[in-house]
Amino acid sequence: MAADLSIEKLVEEIKKLRGEFTHVSEVLLDRAKEQAAETAAKVRYAAEDGWSGAKGAAADVAGRIEEQPLAATAIAFGIGMLLGLLLSVRKR
Repeated sequence: MAADLSIEKLVEEIKKLRGEFTHVSEVLLDRAKEQAAETAAKVRYAAEDGWSGAKGAAADVAGRIEEQPLAATAIAFGIGMLLGLLLSVRKR
């Protein structure tokens, strides 16, 4: 008789623990989803900020090229020559 009561108590405790475990896992899952959403929003904001900065820089460079096309051509030629020299030295 005492063994039956002990087994019944153990079964009840296991049921309680199962319920608590389910609740804890649901809370953890909800928290993980919230963190993922927050991180995605931060990444999206950073990407949009970086993209708008890059577009602004590209527009600035395009404006400078239009203002001074000869200087831009000379600079591009110089950079090309420098890269050509650096790359040809590496191959030797």
